[in-house]
Amino acid sequence: MKKIRKFKKTAKKRFIIALDDEIDRKVNDALGMVEMGFIDKGADIIKGLMTLYPDYQTVHFGMGVVHALREQYDEAIRCFKKALDIFPYFIDAQFNLALSYQKKLDLGNTIKAYQKVIEIGSGDDDIVRQARDFLSGMEENIRKVQGVGLEAFLKCMDIFEKACDYMEEAKWEKAIASFKDCLNIVKNHYQSYGNLGLCYAKLGKREQAISALDRAIEINPGYEPALVNRKMIAGLKADEKIPDGPIETIDYSKDYEAKKKSYIAEVIDSFRKQMKWRE
Repeated sequence: MKKIRKFKKTAKKRFIIALDDEIDRKVNDALGMVEMGFIDKGADIIKGLMTLYPDYQTVHFGMGVVHALREQYDEAIRCFKKALDIFPYFIDAQFNLALSYQKKLDLGNTIKAYQKVIEIGSGDDDIVRQARDFLSGMEENIRKVQGVGLEAFLKCMDIFEKACDYMEEAKWEKAIASFKDCLNIVKNHYQSYGNLGLCYAKLGKREQAISALDRAIEINPGYEPALVNRKMIAGLKADEKIPDGPIETIDYSKDYEAKKKSYIAEVIDSFRKQMKWRE
């Protein structure tokens, strides 16, 4: 995590910001304690500063660093965003925001946050170079795996998130249309195929559901949610629907694949607990 530095002059549009060297020094001193391992002591100092200076960007930045070092990334993100709300050109806060998203394996927001680092920073800044290197490597990987560039991939992810929102709202037709839009951009987006299968099953379209799930499994044979859902949907009658109600979505790649957890094992364990409870 980056500590605070003196704000550099920027060629961007003018922005009036209050600077207080004394508050900055206190935050830096507290973060120094944190770096030496005295996290609670440093955190207490910054909490005190937040009470005194609730609208000062550096204090929120310091609290964000504390949360990040404690691996409390959601809280860190809120703090860095608050610092950026106060001062949008606070590049160290922007970089730490990107890093926090990266630690959460939130790829879409990670990319957007690093893009913002480049936008507000200067070309000779080390963290701007780091952001460029990350995005360059990410684009190369996405082109290799997905066959599209970074911007197209981000567009697909935005559409995918909206489609998942429709699923959670039980708006199956709208979700299907959005997942198809996603597949028009990234043709091998197996998550969209997997979710299409559930949407079709909710509408009683069993054969279309199985076909979509088969395609998801063909692209990624280890995609456990599709394997589980296909087995369940294959057991339905021709026009039988999955029970009414919205579907709670999961981020399989982030919550299971990246953490080397088994979705199937979790489903089986949940089933066993239910059976034990019924006894």
